[in-house]
Amino acid sequence: MANSLFLRLNQAKGSASSLEHPGSPGSSAEAAATEQPSVDDGNNKNNVEARYSTDVGRIEHARENKRQIGVLSATMLIVNRVIGTGIFATPGTILELSGSVGLSLFIWVAGMLIAAAGTVVYMEFGTAIPKNGGEKNYLEYVYRRPRFLVTGCYTGYVVLLGWASGNSVIFGEYILNAAQVEPTRWNQRGVGLACITSAFLIHGLALKWGLRLQNLLGSIKLLIILIIVVGGWVALAGHIKLPEDEKPHNFKNAFEGTTGSAYGVVTALYNVIWSYIGYSNANYALSETKNPVRTLRIAAPLAISVISVLYMLVNVAYFASVSKEEIISSGQLVAASMFKNVFGGTAERALSVFVALSAFGNVLSVIFSQGRLVQELGSEGILPFSRFWASNKPFNAPLAGLFEHWAVSVIIMLAPPPGDAYNFILK
Repeated sequence: MANSLFLRLNQAKGSASSLEHPGSPGSSAEAAATEQPSVDDGNNKNNVEARYSTDVGRIEHARENKRQIGVLSATMLIVNRVIGTGIFATPGTILELSGSVGLSLFIWVAGMLIAAAGTVVYMEFGTAIPKNGGEKNYLEYVYRRPRFLVTGCYTGYVVLLGWASGNSVIFGEYILNAAQVEPTRWNQRGVGLACITSAFLIHGLALKWGLRLQNLLGSIKLLIILIIVVGGWVALAGHIKLPEDEKPHNFKNAFEGTTGSAYGVVTALYNVIWSYIGYSNANYALSETKNPVRTLRIAAPLAISVISVLYMLVNVAYFASVSKEEIISSGQLVAASMFKNVFGGTAERALSVFVALSAFGNVLSVIFSQGRLVQELGSEGILPFSRFWASNKPFNAPLAGLFEHWAVSVIIMLAPPPGDAYNFILK
């Protein structure tokens, strides 16, 4: 639009100059003839500039109307993406790999520092390039040659991977567990399908309500974790529902059993890092963020600081309430063991609902960001039928981009047979 307006401005200048006629400076008629085009030229320029200012104003107004994400929503985007099911499941695996409570806690601290460093890197890029797209924009800025190589690789990564599939299936598993229904291949995947479809429809048809629901689920996640932390304090005070001889004493000889395996330490650290994945989530929607530079500078460090402190306190709560042997044997159900020991057996079912809500919040956050990545690829003409993918119609949300991620996630969720390969694909 701006180019066409400048073209019309040049045409107006040319039109005005063609009306100018050379003549004798002493002739009043010729002087009047040369003076009149100058007035027309000024009027045309003023008219075009007025129209240009009006059009620019409309574009800016539409752009500002699109910005609906504030500091709270940006913070919850990160919280919902980072806190999925990892903190409820991975501590047992990390303890088994590290061999001791002390080394396990040190590995969590190392993962926290790595996540903080990653957050600072994404803040640097996001405040310099405050628009939708995330890593795509940053990689293109850094690796400019050969042209389109990074863009093509990143496009395949975004379009073909259904990141929301795993937590959708976990949502189904925990909902069925809370309902005391035996999970099977199809009822678990069916509930997972309902989960991701709901997330797609909420973000595609009612953007504001989707953000509000994300904020609510993020708050619920933080509440669940605070309950676990308080349970840890109760356990440290000795008030747990276990006989005296079965109470855990994990902080005595905390480094007993420490592994000498580099593989164990590295794999444990990888699991911790994976539990922090998502600190870049707000970067994918900076074009829809109010005052994006200021918002990102507040939301990103706030979210990752709160999560880091809570993660450490949750680990202390687990070690205070569950014995080392039970943590290792419980696998992905360490949080359930903690609830049982501190709050009683009835609390286990409540925990299943809480973990399911946590998984649903993660699905909402993932599909929100991935849909905008697809939209950004469309708006830059990288995908075929670019105008379709770049569209915000009809509900001022990237419905086409959300649909693409929904479709890929559904295929990944439903098509493969159960087994190790299926679990690997989901993760």
